Amino acid sequence: MARLPLVDPESGPPEAAALLREIAGERGQAFNVYRMLANSPEALRRVFSLSSWLWNESSLPPRLQELAILRVALLTRSEYEWARHRSLARRVGVPDEQVDALADWRERPDLFDALERAALRLTEEATVDVEASADAVAEVRALVGEAATLELVLLIGFYGMVSRFLRSLAVDAEPGDDPLPA
Repeated sequence: MARLPLVDPESGPPEAAALLREIAGERGQAFNVYRMLANSPEALRRVFSLSSWLWNESSLPPRLQELAILRVALLTRSEYEWARHRSLARRVGVPDEQVDALADWRERPDLFDALERAALRLTEEATVDVEASADAVAEVRALVGEAATLELVLLIGFYGMVSRFLRSLAVDAEPGDDPLPA
């Protein structure tokens, strides 16, 4: 159960409720992550803005984004993040076979291309060790250039932050979402 209230988009404080209704119009509903963030409307506004830019305007391919986000969710054991992004990964065409292999992706090089392997390495290092190695950054940079490398590092850091926020405040997954694998 959530450790802070989930703001209701219909009956919450006016500024927060208005933001949630706007987000619901764009995303289809006011998901629990946004309802939790609405406890601070300014935090919601800024976090939503960055997440929207990362998803919709970054130069990273959507499949690569979702693989990195799901790997962060596994490493941080973020039930909510896994559940939400599992369905988004399906929507952008990430095969179930790849998702099922994320926990031991190094042992399944046949399932991941060179860029995916490089991105997963960078994701793992930046999440577990906080700092990705120079080699991991250089490997991604050689494949996608400076801008996309920076955007990948931002994506990893952003979803690491979101995972920690979700876990610390015990935000429940949305009904019907896939549970985090054991």
